[in-house]
Amino acid sequence: MKALIGLAAAAVLALTAGGINAAIPGGPTGPEPTEGAATRVRVTAVVDGDTIRVETLGGPQLGRVRLLGIDAPEVAHPPEPAECYAEDATRLLEQLAPIGSTVELVTDSSEPNRDRYDRLLRYVDHDDVDVARELLASGAARRYEADQALAREESYTAAVDDAQGAERGLWGTC
Repeated sequence: MKALIGLAAAAVLALTAGGINAAIPGGPTGPEPTEGAATRVRVTAVVDGDTIRVETLGGPQLGRVRLLGIDAPEVAHPPEPAECYAEDATRLLEQLAPIGSTVELVTDSSEPNRDRYDRLLRYVDHDDVDVARELLASGAARRYEADQALAREESYTAAVDDAQGAERGLWGTC
C-alpha cells in the first residue's frame, strides 16, 4: 500500500512540475515551432496538388515530399473519381515547382520527418516563393489541420481566409 501511495505521489509531483500544463486549455503547449535548415533538391515529378517527387542535386532519388500545412483535393484513384479542383491544384503546383527546377525543402520543428505514407514533410520554397502559401492564396488547397501549430501558421491562415473571402479557386467552384 505504501508503494502505491508513493507511486501516486510521484505521479502528482511529475504532473504539477509542468507536464499537466499541456493538457489545460489555453495553457502552454511547448516551444514555438521553428523552421529548420533548408535543403536544395530537384523536382522530378508532381504527383498531385500537395505532393512532389524530388532527387538530390547529385542525382539520387529522395522520394515523395508532402507540402506542410495544406491539403489539396484528391486526384482520381479508381474507382474513386477526382475531387473537385484536383486537376487545377495539380497544374498550379506544376507551375509553382516545375519539373527540373531546384527548390528548397524546409523542416518544421513541430512536425515529424515523415508521414504515415513515408513521404517527407516539408515546406517547399521555389525562387523565394512559399509554394504551399501560394496554393492556399489561389484557393487550390485547404489548410491541413495539424495537431501542432506550424512555424508558418499565421501566413497560411491569412492566405486561406483571403481566398475563401474572395471565393477564389475551390472556394468559388466546389
